[in-house]
Amino acid sequence: MSLIERLLGGGDDDAEARIEDARKSADDHLDARVDADAYGIEDAAVTGVAVVNEGPDDEPVTVPIARFSLGEDVEDPDYDLVWDLVGEALRALVPAFEGLFVRHYDVQFTFDGDGLFEAEECRRVAVPPEMADRFVSDPGFGAGTLREAMFDGHDIDDEIAPVAWGECKDYSQNSGMAVVATSAAGASAASCAGAGAGATGCGGAGAGGL
Repeated sequence: MSLIERLLGGGDDDAEARIEDARKSADDHLDARVDADAYGIEDAAVTGVAVVNEGPDDEPVTVPIARFSLGEDVEDPDYDLVWDLVGEALRALVPAFEGLFVRHYDVQFTFDGDGLFEAEECRRVAVPPEMADRFVSDPGFGAGTLREAMFDGHDIDDEIAPVAWGECKDYSQNSGMAVVATSAAGASAASCAGAGAGATGCGGAGAGGL
């Protein structure tokens, strides 16, 4: 039995069911918080949750994934808007995943194409739990402060949080990981999709310029 099969196996306390419940709760909160028209974006959703490892007491290590579609005609995102949306995503994700082991929160942005999964470009902000927790609990630690802290912590490695503006990661392509609890698309779409692997969408521009 593989690690993922063992972590997501059946039982009274089914890990996959708990992850899906958390995703649905976060998605409901994000929907209530973010009016796409008011923000001038096309769509927003908590699209999936990656299970990436095994933590203490055999607990699945998760990466919740929220995604925003900035618009088909957007080539250069408004980064003030991006960080406002990162904040909205964290306010929805952190309370919902309080009972689960989170490695980091992936907040993804698709643009220069249509919808959450069909855009040409996809970039992500990967926020460590300690920064996310502080953001939602400390009124003095706002979006601007979070942005500065993320850039201070982001080094050349776009794999490990904090990542201030890196390429989207397709968790479903790693044999030791799985994407579960997807919203309206398959596992691959939830993590990288048509804005994805092999296209410019998951190709990267590092942290510069944000």
